[in-house]
Amino acid sequence: MADDTNSLLKSATMRHLDKFAGDGLRTLCLARKSISAAYLQSWQKKQKKAVVDLVNREQKLHDLYEEIEMGMELLGATAIEDKLQDGVPETIAKLSKANIKIWVLTGDKQETAINIGYSCRLLTENMKEVFVIDGENEREVEVQLKAVRRRLEEAFGPVSFIFIS
Repeated sequence: MADDTNSLLKSATMRHLDKFAGDGLRTLCLARKSISAAYLQSWQKKQKKAVVDLVNREQKLHDLYEEIEMGMELLGATAIEDKLQDGVPETIAKLSKANIKIWVLTGDKQETAINIGYSCRLLTENMKEVFVIDGENEREVEVQLKAVRRRLEEAFGPVSFIFIS
């Protein structure tokens, strides 16, 4: 019964997250997990050691955060409107008029990023195509960028990209 309830909550939460993101809202999932004081002390000790590791700090911290986040109970989700600062659409319009190319790197859900792109006028209805690069690692991103480059060159001739890794 608990698994059915969790499954229903998860699917309802995912529907809500998709709707919130489609409305351009920032989302936050809420979850909980009970841990013992002994486990917490042990985990904190490993975390403090990983923070000062000179060789594998990022991987060790990633693994520790993954560990403590496992087995959490989903409580639900919430969303807030994150309004643009004054002058953002006008500034983007001026940059665009000056022929300055703008790229956006975000950790937002794709729907949220696109919605915000329209609200700040970075994206407009008359744009023929928006290229979304959503690779999950450096190799996937590079492959997607090269595909975009080929499409742009077919339409406009030679273009230059610089890949920095």
